[in-house]
Amino acid sequence: NQVCTGTVIIFLLTMQGILGLFCLCWSIPGSIASLGDRSWRFNRCLSNCQKNNCSRSSLERFDQQQPMYMVLLGWSCVEECKYDCMWRTVEKIQAEPLSTVPQFYGKWPFVRILGIQEPASVIFSILNGLGHVVMIGVFRSKVPSHARMYTVVHWLAVVSVNAWFWSAVFHTRDFPWTEKMDYFCATSLVGFQLFMWFMRFGGFKQSAIFGALLAALFSSHVYYLAFVKFDYGYNLMANVAVGQLNAFCWLGFAFKNVRQRRYMWKCIVTILSVNCLLLLELGDFPPIWWVFDAHSLWHAGTAPVVPLWYSFLIDESLYLLRETEEKDV
Repeated sequence: NQVCTGTVIIFLLTMQGILGLFCLCWSIPGSIASLGDRSWRFNRCLSNCQKNNCSRSSLERFDQQQPMYMVLLGWSCVEECKYDCMWRTVEKIQAEPLSTVPQFYGKWPFVRILGIQEPASVIFSILNGLGHVVMIGVFRSKVPSHARMYTVVHWLAVVSVNAWFWSAVFHTRDFPWTEKMDYFCATSLVGFQLFMWFMRFGGFKQSAIFGALLAALFSSHVYYLAFVKFDYGYNLMANVAVGQLNAFCWLGFAFKNVRQRRYMWKCIVTILSVNCLLLLELGDFPPIWWVFDAHSLWHAGTAPVVPLWYSFLIDESLYLLRETEEKDV
């Protein structure tokens, strides 16, 4: 039985390693061509649209007719021309035999709803954030405030809600500053998960040193992307590397203790599920019904995992509490 269990553990960790290596190789920057916005159809349409609709007299009429929510979301006359010409170009290209859906400015064409660029990703980002809000309430109701992991789990909820908030903002309107906030806050969440694993085992002094090291690395990462070069490939590779290290740490801990603590299956399923969902990011495809792309489905897949992860954290916190109380007796 122990040999069988060990074989399963080795197999799952090997598969995790293969997936991590695959993700790292995929994250190496390559050539990203946006055929849509480079096509002559799109550029001719855009030039004519701006000339006819964004001149002085036409621009005044546009400003008067534009709904307030579109103004608040930053949809200018030029942006409206880009959106309209995008769909005209897609329609023309799809009418050709053996045509493929082109990307525009590095993004798939999405149907806009109430001024929101990627409505599915926004909805699923909000669901993920709400999941953390609800589950931290459940955690507070079941775990005493003097439990060892009580504070760090609360900070996990704060960092997570912040990351999903900026994800929703970015997918609502893609501006350079919303893109940076989304990327930076996602990195902070990946780094904090690793810090939380270290906190589970390290003392206060060791955790403070490790936390300071992670904070320094995170600050350097943000500084480079914000003020030196916003490198998509580097950002993705850094996040995948830290994410895979985090996955190995939690899986190693869970597999080591799963026979004594049955609830460890929750940790294993959560980590493996999130990493398997990465395949959606690797297999990018045009939006289904112009709404659901691979990235939005990745967000949809992570939402149900949130309660399972908090359930594990509740069980582990209560176990540590019982362990401490038994030692004090």
